[in-house]
Amino acid sequence: MGDILFISFVKNVWKQFVQKSKLVPKQKLASEKRDWIFSVLIDYDNLHNLQKTSGILDVITKALVQIPIQDSISRVKCEVRIYGGWYEESNITRLAQDVVVEIQNDFPNIIRISNSQKNLVPVSVNAEIAVSMLQEPGHHLFNTYRKKGRPGNIRVKSPIEANCLDTDCILPMMKKLLKKGKCSKIGCSISDNNLIYRHEQKLIDTMLTCDLIYVAQSGVDKVILISGDDDFLPPLRTVLLQGQAVIRFHPKPHGNRAKFPIGGVKLLEMEL
Repeated sequence: MGDILFISFVKNVWKQFVQKSKLVPKQKLASEKRDWIFSVLIDYDNLHNLQKTSGILDVITKALVQIPIQDSISRVKCEVRIYGGWYEESNITRLAQDVVVEIQNDFPNIIRISNSQKNLVPVSVNAEIAVSMLQEPGHHLFNTYRKKGRPGNIRVKSPIEANCLDTDCILPMMKKLLKKGKCSKIGCSISDNNLIYRHEQKLIDTMLTCDLIYVAQSGVDKVILISGDDDFLPPLRTVLLQGQAVIRFHPKPHGNRAKFPIGGVKLLEMEL
């Protein structure tokens, strides 16, 4: 009888031990280290010339070292996309070729940043130029770098307004050229489009906006935008209101940035 009671006691103790031990893995999961995922979107045209010269890797490094990292994070995986007018019609631009070569030389790479305990955390970084939306990677967006004629709002001062006393001042001729669209001299066939043109990016801001919202819904830990363009404030607001952590880095100092309330959450803004 005593043996039976003892065996029953041992079984009860073992049962309680097993039930308690089942809680240990859950408690351990809450505190064990895990990996983070960052998504970095770079508006290349918005970078300062010195930042372009120093390179994309340098820009990313200066951004990452400023991001607060919890001590529970053991590693970070960072996917970088660089947005720009990479296609003139269906031809890749010279700038795009240069950026691709730079990416091939510098990435993938490992950047080490400090966490809250001053321990170094490795960040595995890969980069690519954005030639399509993340949601539809097989569909390239061509003709994103376009040659345009002169803007319609160009104005030319008169010689008096410009304080020019030269009798051969070309300002009046420039004014006539822009007004009529052609040279005022008899027999000259030159038009304003032969002399004045500009290149502009098309589709880039909307592609970046679509990707910004897409990555925010993909389960990444942080979305990082490197651009000082205030046109991105509405999609940033959308992402923030969805509960996604977002950081915006300003490549250039600017004293007149647009600000508006973000409905109980705050956009974290930093300088490069």
